[in-house]
Amino acid sequence: MSGAPEAPDLGDLVVVLLASTLAGLRDRLSRDGYERAADLVADLVEATDDYLAGMAA
Repeated sequence: MSGAPEAPDLGDLVVVLLASTLAGLRDRLSRDGYERAADLVADLVEATDDYLAGMAA
């Protein structure tokens, strides 16, 4: 293995869509007063964002 980053695939696109969906859910939960649930979803958003940021490096 050369250590070069792999090209994005369909699974990576799914993670991008998941991150966007989770961010919208987080905002909606927060707006509707479900702060504990919004905090949990915010953790998931952060995890997906970290994964995507790692791909860009």
